[in-house]
Amino acid sequence: MKRILLVLMSVFMLALLVGCGSDTNKAADSAKPSTSEKITVQAAASLKGALTELAESYKKSHNLADDQIAINFAGSGTLRQQIEQGAPASLFISADEKNMKMLQDKDLVTDVKPFVTNELVLVVPKGQPKVELNQIASVKRIVLGNPETVPAGNYGKQVLTKLGVWEQVEPNVVYAKDVKAVTASISQGAGDAGFIYKTDAIAAGDAVQISAVTPADSHDPVIYPIGIIKKYDNALAKDFYQYVMSPEGQKVLEKYGFSPSK
Repeated sequence: MKRILLVLMSVFMLALLVGCGSDTNKAADSAKPSTSEKITVQAAASLKGALTELAESYKKSHNLADDQIAINFAGSGTLRQQIEQGAPASLFISADEKNMKMLQDKDLVTDVKPFVTNELVLVVPKGQPKVELNQIASVKRIVLGNPETVPAGNYGKQVLTKLGVWEQVEPNVVYAKDVKAVTASISQGAGDAGFIYKTDAIAAGDAVQISAVTPADSHDPVIYPIGIIKKYDNALAKDFYQYVMSPEGQKVLEKYGFSPSK
């Protein structure tokens, strides 16, 4: 009987040790980074808040180092030019379809899909009288992203052209490098009105106030496409692409005022 008890105790202790070892291995495995690869994301400046949060969340859940996902925020046209010149980036998220299409035509990107949509609004400094779109010709300083490289600037120019006032107001236009710079100019009172995205107006909080929402038929649809850059494609790029496109990723984007692209 004693011999049987000793055998059973030995089996129990062995099982306990194996179980502890298994738990230790699981803990060690969960602490390992999912990959050693690195990527750089070229993203429209208006995505800064949302995409920064998404990248931080992804890095934390996959135990990645901070430098494994870098994000370069700028005007979409500037980012597209950098990609054309060979910038080592794996993903591109543009604030318009035009710049992405230019890369597609050169066969530089793949897996291009609609990412999110946005709205273009006219803003004024907080506390200043609101300006309706039909009053825009009376504004002394209109801040606009450079239409050649900043989609929001191009959309704004389209609105002013649709209103029939572009030639009249062009001498009063002050150009900025991207939509974040437009927002900063208005918040600091360096401009009297400016065209930015609804998401930027939300992010600016009390610094600016929305004066008018531009009609949908006054400019091209504000669609953000996403694509993988062929030259620097890797497994991390593909997985992060899937993550930001997932329902979890889209939920974060909606929190910042973006809408899912249909």
